[in-house]
Amino acid sequence: MATETITVQAVINANINYFLEVSEGGTDVIYPGTATDKLRPLKSVIMPITDLRTCKDENFTLDTHGFQFVPHKTKEKTYDDQERIKTVVYDETAALLREVTGATRVVPFSHLIRKHLVDTAVEAAKKAAPTDIIPIMTPSLLCHIDQSYDGAKQVLEDNLPPAVAESLSKTRWGIINVWRPVGGPVKRDPLAVCDARSCAESDLRKVFAQLPSQGDGSTVSVGAGFEVFNVAHNPNHKWYYALTMTPDETLMIKCFDSKTDGRARRTPHTAFQTDRDEGPARQSIEVRCLVFWENDSAE
Repeated sequence: MATETITVQAVINANINYFLEVSEGGTDVIYPGTATDKLRPLKSVIMPITDLRTCKDENFTLDTHGFQFVPHKTKEKTYDDQERIKTVVYDETAALLREVTGATRVVPFSHLIRKHLVDTAVEAAKKAAPTDIIPIMTPSLLCHIDQSYDGAKQVLEDNLPPAVAESLSKTRWGIINVWRPVGGPVKRDPLAVCDARSCAESDLRKVFAQLPSQGDGSTVSVGAGFEVFNVAHNPNHKWYYALTMTPDETLMIKCFDSKTDGRARRTPHTAFQTDRDEGPARQSIEVRCLVFWENDSAE
């Protein structure tokens, strides 16, 4: 029986899609899920991306690099039952994060499952009106951080009772995404993470994500939304990924940390495409979690 051979390259060069400055035709207001957002112009730059499996001498951690590669076998296989995801998967993810980070409390607040090709959404968007909702979840080919610093505070306030949010905000807290493949190993659109130390504060661009209104999706609401970070290109950025990740492996991505003592506070990340991508759409799930260290000060 023939076995598949995968050529390991320590570094590959691939396009990373960065923020296109407003002065260059970009935008600082986006409408997630709409045709306009699917067709948004970006700045594509070829960057070296290192396979972290080949970095035998470096221990990647959330507090130093802003991300961490953590093998973890999961009980879930299909991710097709929303209630099971919000109970069994959330509980499993919270326990894993407590073990890895030493957090005293973890509150999963949302998740996202991606199961479609990027081209499928793009082609649908081309045939739609700009404000039409394109309900096709694909890998995100955009260098971003899920929340800005202000956006992170909004997530805290939106997902906990006011008194609890106020109390926990006085301790160290953060937001960490736990990302893993679904169904099989990743053979296209792998996830890349940027060493937080290589991304300067001046690289971050505040972008307001304005949420579509309820109803038929033909209009966009005004004011309802949250602030995220997009990232401008910097040649100093150091990008990493893990070749052919499996469902029994996770990438933990720090989106926010209240600590301002020099540890990693936020980590840019994006999917990217290579000339050896093959097979059906990449499937993945990311569970987004509020994480608290109640025995530590906020800053």
